[in-house]
Amino acid sequence: MNKKVLIIEIVILVVLTTINFFLFFNKNQEKQCNTDNCVNAECYLSHEISLNEEQKLQYEKIKAKYQQQAILIADSLHISQEYLMRNLMNENQDTLKIKEIESVISRCQAELLHISVNQYNDIKSILTPSQIPALDKLFSRIFICRPTCNHRKEDAGTHPHIN
Repeated sequence: MNKKVLIIEIVILVVLTTINFFLFFNKNQEKQCNTDNCVNAECYLSHEISLNEEQKLQYEKIKAKYQQQAILIADSLHISQEYLMRNLMNENQDTLKIKEIESVISRCQAELLHISVNQYNDIKSILTPSQIPALDKLFSRIFICRPTCNHRKEDAGTHPHIN
């Protein structure tokens, strides 16, 4: 696998994992999200997309559907990454074992990405056509390797560069 692609995938998955952990551990502030002017992390998506009350309930169900899965996979990813590092630091590296660990890490990253794509599609299905551009803008910040890829601000990096 191309090293550059692997690095980009790792960055994307680390960002997704961080967001999932952040949302999970800020669950205490859920009651504050019922106000119209909330902007804390728990209701950021609701605020940015202007979800109505029914959509907020649907979104909470979607989020709950994927959150526990993502946490378990992220835990496995973290443990595998630590195990990989221990093996890399070993003077007598076992290249077969390292490749095996790399494979586990890649599977975890792929699963996290798959969860994010499914979550995006599920959220999109509860939105009105006028709300979808806001969702696209939010998720483009997650899926596109920003800021390292230097995407344009005007399209949030949703249109590929033609160079």
